[in-house]
Amino acid sequence: MTTSAARRRRRTKIIESAPPVTQAANRAMSYKPFPWQEKAHKTKARFKNLWCGRRAGKSRFSIHETMSAIVEAAKTPLIDSEGVDRTASLSPQVHIWTVGPTNAQLRQVWNEMKDFIPPHWIVQGRPGQMGGRNRSGWKEDEMYVWLELRGTDGRALPGVVRPQVFWELKTADNPEALQTVGLDFLHITEAQDVKETAWNKLRPTLDSPGRLGRAIIEGIPPLSKAHWFSRRFWQAHKKPSSLAVSIRATTFDNTLLTKEQFDSILSEKETSVEQIWQRMYMAEQPEGGGGFFQKIDKAMDGVELFSPKEGDEYVAGLDLGKQVDPTVLIVKNKRTRHSVFALEYLRTDWQIQIAAIEAECKRWNVTTVTMDSTGMGGDVLYEELAMRGLPVIPFKFTSLDKYQLFLTYATALQNQTVTFPAEWLKLADQLDSITAKQSGMGYIFRTLSGGHDDWVDAECLALRGCDPPLQEGQSHTLPTRKRMITSRENSNTNSGRKRRTPLQYRIREERYGKSGLADFIVNGEEVSLG
Repeated sequence: MTTSAARRRRRTKIIESAPPVTQAANRAMSYKPFPWQEKAHKTKARFKNLWCGRRAGKSRFSIHETMSAIVEAAKTPLIDSEGVDRTASLSPQVHIWTVGPTNAQLRQVWNEMKDFIPPHWIVQGRPGQMGGRNRSGWKEDEMYVWLELRGTDGRALPGVVRPQVFWELKTADNPEALQTVGLDFLHITEAQDVKETAWNKLRPTLDSPGRLGRAIIEGIPPLSKAHWFSRRFWQAHKKPSSLAVSIRATTFDNTLLTKEQFDSILSEKETSVEQIWQRMYMAEQPEGGGGFFQKIDKAMDGVELFSPKEGDEYVAGLDLGKQVDPTVLIVKNKRTRHSVFALEYLRTDWQIQIAAIEAECKRWNVTTVTMDSTGMGGDVLYEELAMRGLPVIPFKFTSLDKYQLFLTYATALQNQTVTFPAEWLKLADQLDSITAKQSGMGYIFRTLSGGHDDWVDAECLALRGCDPPLQEGQSHTLPTRKRMITSRENSNTNSGRKRRTPLQYRIREERYGKSGLADFIVNGEEVSLG
C-alpha cells in the first residue's frame, strides 16, 4: 500500500468515526438573532458599543459576533508593504480576548461559548502539549480554548489561511496583564464595571499589524457620564462612522420573553427606584451624580428643631464612627417622616459619645433608636446603651441588608414621603454621590468622591423607625420657618462661607458655649464643649 493510500484510508476512518451532531452543535446552528441583534450584526464598524438591558441578549450576540470575526480573520492573510505574505509569522494565528471585571462576570460568557462554538472547531490535541491527542482544547481553570477552523467532515474550510485560534478570557482587575499582545477581536463584557486604567491598556492591542483589531464593548449604561465607556458610547452615538457605532437594546427587545416574564419585569418598576429600573431594563443612563438616590432636592424641604414639639413622637438613627469616620445621630418625627435634629460626634472617646447619645435620646424622648451594631464596637456600644435603658434596635450592615435599607430610602425619596432640612448639605452631598454595584449575591456601595456615607446611614436607619407613608389624600401639618433655603447654592454667602441660622447661634451660645475646638456638629454647626 502506498503512503498516500494509507493516508486516505486513515482520513476516511477519522471521518467515519467523527462524533454525531451534538446538542451544542444544534444550538450553534439554531441561533436566530432577535431583530436588534440582526441589525447590529449587519452594522459595519470596527468598534461596536452596546448598552443593553438585562436579558436583552448581549452575551449571545457577542459570542456570535466573535465567531464571525474569527472566520473573517482566518481568511485574511498578512501581506506586508512589499507584497510578501507574512501570515506564518503570526502567533497565535488568530488571537481573541474576552475581558470582564471578574471571573464571576465572565462565567456566563464561558458557558455560552461551550454551547455555541461548533464542536468540530475544538482542538482535541495540540503538538507539544502534554496529554496526547485526546487532550481537550478547553482549559477550564485558566479559561481559554484552542480552536481550529474545520468543517464537520474534519477538512479545512475553503479560503482559510489562519486556521488556528486562541481564545482567552481575562479579568480586568490587573490592568498590567492586559497588554503586549495584538488582537484580532476584543470583547469587553460588563464594561460599566471595568476601570479606565484597564481600557487604556487594552486599546493599543487593537492596532497591531496583521490583526483585524475589531471590538465589541457591552454592558449596561455606566452611572457617570465621565466613565470611559459612557464617553465612547455618546461620541459614537452622536457621530457614527466606520470606526465606531453605538447600539442600544432594552430587555423588552428579547422576543423570547413570555407574557408572564414581561409583566413581572414591569411590576418591578412599582417597587424599585425608577432610575435603577430604567438603567437595568431600558438601558437608560441616570441623570445626576451617583444615580442611586434621586429627587434629593425635593426632599430638602424640612425645618431644623432645637427641641421636641409637644404631642409629636420621635425616633432616631445612629451610625457609629469607624476609625476616622464620625458618629452621626439623626432624629426624625415618627409620623411625618421628617428629620428635625442631627448630632455629629467628632471625638473618638466612646464615653463622651455614649453620654451625649443618651442625653439626646432622653431629651427627645425617642421611642426607638435603630443603630449600627456591626462588628465588635457596634455590639459593645449597643449593649452599653441598652443597659442605660435606651430603646435601641440593632442593625447589622451586611451587603444585602444595606442594599435593602438604602432601597427603602431611595423609594421614599422617589415618592416624596421623606424630608430633611435644606441646611443639611452634608447629607444631600452624600446622597448625591452614592453608587451601587452588584457583587455576587450582594451589593457594594461607594461614593463617587471617595468620602463618607455616615449621614446617609443614620438617615436611613432613622426612617426604619417611622410610620408608613400617608395614603393618597392624607397630609401632615409640618413646622414652618421664616426663611427657607431652597437650593444648595443659596446656602452660601457671597464670601463663600456657610450661613448660620439663628437656631445654630442659639445652640452654640445657650447650650455649648463659644470657645475651643469643635467636639460636635449640631444640625450642621460646629460646637465646642469649652
